[in-house]
Amino acid sequence: MIVARATGDDLDAICSLEESGFDRSRWSRTAWLAEIEADDRYVLVDRGADDQVVAVATFSAVADTADLLRVVVAPEQRGKGLARQLVGAGIQWAQAFGATRLLLEVEETNDAARRLYDRAGFRPIARRDDYYGAGRHAIVCELELEPLSPPSPVEIESEVAGV
Repeated sequence: MIVARATGDDLDAICSLEESGFDRSRWSRTAWLAEIEADDRYVLVDRGADDQVVAVATFSAVADTADLLRVVVAPEQRGKGLARQLVGAGIQWAQAFGATRLLLEVEETNDAARRLYDRAGFRPIARRDDYYGAGRHAIVCELELEPLSPPSPVEIESEVAGV
């Protein structure tokens, strides 16, 4: 699998994933295009062996807080670690951005996603009643981050020198 930053060329595939991943509260083509084009967003795709987009995730960041906004994996690709891989890459991006925490909302009944986030170190901090519609509650989760510090001059010299 190849993880890469999404481009406008990926929009059709991302919209197909969106349709396969959500029965309600789907994001529109316009919303996904805005995600791809926004400066404060990080949209990643995972490409399968045939170079087709099989998973997507989008993140945002403002000041010291980043958000995981969406993760969608093709039904036939679930359980293979693609979401974990995308979330991991997003965590690294948030750290490089300087974020000290990463937030997300997950549907209370989405056990698979909740396990993924739990394994990644997220902890529940709040509940939002009816967030996804009547009777469909969200759990707000947080992951505390250590911002990545820039390399020291000694580390840069070592890399350049091949040490």
